[in-house]
Amino acid sequence: MIGATRGARRFRPTIAVTLVYASTAATWAAYALLAVVLPFRFEALGLSVVQYGVAIAVLALGMVLTESVWGVFAFRVGNVRTILVLGAAVALVYASIGVSDTFVTLTAALGILGGLFVFQVPLMRWMALTALGPGTGGRSTGIYGVFSGAGLVVGTALGALVYVNFGFGALTVVVVAAYVAGLSLTLFLPWDRVDLPRPQPGVGRHLRAVFTRPFAFAVSCVVLAYLGKALVWNFLQYYSVALFGGSPTEAGYVIGAAQATSLLAGAVLGIAVDRWGPGRSAPFGFALLTVGAFGTMFSSSYSEMVGATLLFAAGLGWLSASLLPLALGDVPLGLQGTAVGVFGSFEDLGLLVGPLLISGVYATYGVRNIFPVVGAVAVAGALLSFPRHRGGSEPPGPAEN
Repeated sequence: MIGATRGARRFRPTIAVTLVYASTAATWAAYALLAVVLPFRFEALGLSVVQYGVAIAVLALGMVLTESVWGVFAFRVGNVRTILVLGAAVALVYASIGVSDTFVTLTAALGILGGLFVFQVPLMRWMALTALGPGTGGRSTGIYGVFSGAGLVVGTALGALVYVNFGFGALTVVVVAAYVAGLSLTLFLPWDRVDLPRPQPGVGRHLRAVFTRPFAFAVSCVVLAYLGKALVWNFLQYYSVALFGGSPTEAGYVIGAAQATSLLAGAVLGIAVDRWGPGRSAPFGFALLTVGAFGTMFSSSYSEMVGATLLFAAGLGWLSASLLPLALGDVPLGLQGTAVGVFGSFEDLGLLVGPLLISGVYATYGVRNIFPVVGAVAVAGALLSFPRHRGGSEPPGPAEN
């Protein structure tokens, strides 16, 4: 629990949570600075959209393979030495991406990045989720999303601008600096006064205990949501130029606006999620994804495309506030770090499949056909979530160990 007492010492939860939020914002800004310009970097190197899709899928594969493992060890990561060693490795990988100039080296570096840079995510996410106490899962998730999303918004908006004006090398320096700044904030967090649950042995036992039927239902929904997420986050840079006559810089601004809409929707609608229950909320998020995808397909102007994109982003925000509390509803406190990590791996699975599916449809059938495919995925999510929606229990609140 953030801010629990150990003996006579007490640390104010607000300070600990503030450091978690600020670090999260800075590290995700570093990631977004890089991610938003990757399509343009691939084009500059003479690489195809299919190769870009494969590389993004490899990045997601790295996260799929490791985020659940980082979840198992989440409560062991909370110390300065571990954070410093793993964080230094991530910074070096970011730097290596800046000097990679072939498909093989760039893809390999992105895969390693995916496996490493999420090492703090399950721990930070759990600390934020439990910060406000029992019965606030939707609200806490939404607030965490504001800060992680704020980092994504800033990074997305500035990434293309820095790249266009100063080049990929200069952008890499900014990426590494932003990441190191965010990492440094967690080094100042007084880990000896943060009462984390006691780590439990047995990776396999953790995973078996977490994977109940309600949890499986929730992570199936999250795969579909994040598969659709790739449409805007990874491919708007292409279709906004090819179909709607935009520029790379404008694409960065639109993705940044989508990020902002998503995080604000998550924060505002998180209150409704807590009131209605996360199970009742998910179908509405998928409905907005459906409208946004088909709305983009039928857009006849850049402004209409932007409007449909923002609807799509609002749906993602609604889902982000709903699905994690739903998944953690019946998970015991000691296993919640593992559950958050496994949940994140299924998010990453959606991010892995999404670029492969969308780039394949793009290359085979043309850019306009990617929208009905994503719309069909959103419809499937709505159908999967609607018949089984229920109030859903909240994750157990943090307890003393």
